[in-house]
Amino acid sequence: MTTAKQWHVSNWSALGWLETGIKLFAFLAAMLALINALSSGTLTAPAGARLIQVIVLMVLALGLLAGLADRYNQREIIAMGFILLNNLAHWGMVYALLTLPVPTNLLLIFAGLMLLGDLVKVYWLRVSGYTQDGYPQSILFGLTGVYVVGYVILLIVTVTNS
Repeated sequence: MTTAKQWHVSNWSALGWLETGIKLFAFLAAMLALINALSSGTLTAPAGARLIQVIVLMVLALGLLAGLADRYNQREIIAMGFILLNNLAHWGMVYALLTLPVPTNLLLIFAGLMLLGDLVKVYWLRVSGYTQDGYPQSILFGLTGVYVVGYVILLIVTVTNS
């Protein structure tokens, strides 16, 4: 007989908190973009580079939706709060990209900080040897790598079309 996992707070390392702090600033940029879009944006159908940005961000955001179930199963309070904010930030930026004016600078800040945070995460995974639920560490590297590639694409598309 197994007992249900209880909600708890894990002991995160300095690198884990660094990643969290960097990404919280990225979330702030996304929230500013969302607030601007809700208060003064005009919904439009994306085309060209903006369509690519929306598709990439939606793929990343869909992955984060799946992360909600994982964090719920882990029952780690900080990680659960973080994934909720992460979802809100990504979906907020998707919405902002569906409006005019386009939040180009805030998107650059968001994608740049998210990329930096994920590079810190990759380093943390490497030095800590962290695994989760018995999965090989390569799974964690692969999942994080998808986000790294996504943010790089966003940065390239945004810079080359500004």
